[in-house]
Amino acid sequence: MCLGIQPQWEIGGEEYKCYKVEATMVKYWAALDELEWLVVMQLFELSKIAMSGTTGYKLHQQISKALQRHSETIHNVISCYNMQAVALNPLHPPISWKDIAEYSFLGEFDLLCHSHNDWAKPAFHQAMVKFFKLQCACEELKHVSVEAHHLQTFIHNEEAHVVKITDELLTSDHLLAAKLKRQH
Repeated sequence: MCLGIQPQWEIGGEEYKCYKVEATMVKYWAALDELEWLVVMQLFELSKIAMSGTTGYKLHQQISKALQRHSETIHNVISCYNMQAVALNPLHPPISWKDIAEYSFLGEFDLLCHSHNDWAKPAFHQAMVKFFKLQCACEELKHVSVEAHHLQTFIHNEEAHVVKITDELLTSDHLLAAKLKRQH
């Protein structure tokens, strides 16, 4: 020990066990991250396809093909995830394709509760949901403001048009022009 060389780890030794647990968790988190990423991607693709009234036929077909490819990939990643989940102590429940297929909204995606990311924790998740709702509300206020200006401009233009038509009618039909002036 004069040179500062540490003895090698022995299989079954304390350092070895700690490293093995950490390596197992890293593999599990990698599999979980990949599965989360694919499922979230699939949920976004499903939301695009749900907007079928706004997407054209070709885009609809491309999204359908992408979903088929994602489904095959997700099947493979589920197998990898389940192998890693079984290796953990305590065991994490395995996931089936049926579990994944039942998710229709990101908020229902409870696989995230096993994640090591902060945003998967309930308090962070609720805060993020509220933050994004607030962002959407701010964006909606901008749209409402623009729409209000459009409506104001339309009303102004319509009033100007009625005055113009009424003035034109004064030369040809005095009774109709008088009636329009009274109503306006």
